[in-house]
Amino acid sequence: MNTFFAISTGPARSDYLTLGAVKALNRCKTIFYPVTGGEKHIAFDCVREAVDISDKTCVGIKFSMTADEKKTSGEYDDFCAQVEKALVKGDVAMVAIGDVSVYSTAARIGKMLRKKGVPVSFVSGVTSFCAAAGEFALDLAEADEGIRIVPGDAFFSAGKIDSVLDDAGAKIFMKSPRHLKEIIDIALKKKPADKLYLVQGAGYENKRLFSGRDIESLPAEVFDKAYMSVLIVM
Repeated sequence: MNTFFAISTGPARSDYLTLGAVKALNRCKTIFYPVTGGEKHIAFDCVREAVDISDKTCVGIKFSMTADEKKTSGEYDDFCAQVEKALVKGDVAMVAIGDVSVYSTAARIGKMLRKKGVPVSFVSGVTSFCAAAGEFALDLAEADEGIRIVPGDAFFSAGKIDSVLDDAGAKIFMKSPRHLKEIIDIALKKKPADKLYLVQGAGYENKRLFSGRDIESLPAEVFDKAYMSVLIVM
């Protein structure tokens, strides 16, 4: 039986694709990629820079960015049906920005397909927070130190930011488009500014990096474009 591959592209550039990802993409007949609006599709752009797609079927897919679980579940069911149909023709890939094992729709699709008896393979990649740490040459953990990955908006809404910041080790805030400013304000009350590192568009040519004094006086536009942000608090 043909295989569904959930393939990590890394944050933003084709040179983040692993050799394993390129090898898996080369064997797939169909490639599904996320569509988030506009004409630029980050994950797909990475793929076509590294892989010959001339003989492949490439399909953009769009999922609603909503908390309505009934709606999203319906969309996922419909997409699984598309994948199963494509699997008749050969192996299928779904590409995802960053790593498919971290906050990834591809991972959820993979679990659904596995329950249906479809062979599923995850191809690991560079996470956005590792790319962000690399921009500042940060050592996120030494010896026995821990690292905590936090969905910022959800934890802010639940009033958990203070307690997270009290934990030892590096704290990595992702998924914070609505409350990034408030999270930074709370962090600055607990930590020196030079312990905060904000990266927008890790891996992009037009990436933006803020720490120290810069993070104490961020322009409003930073919070207007907070979707692709990673905040690291050391």
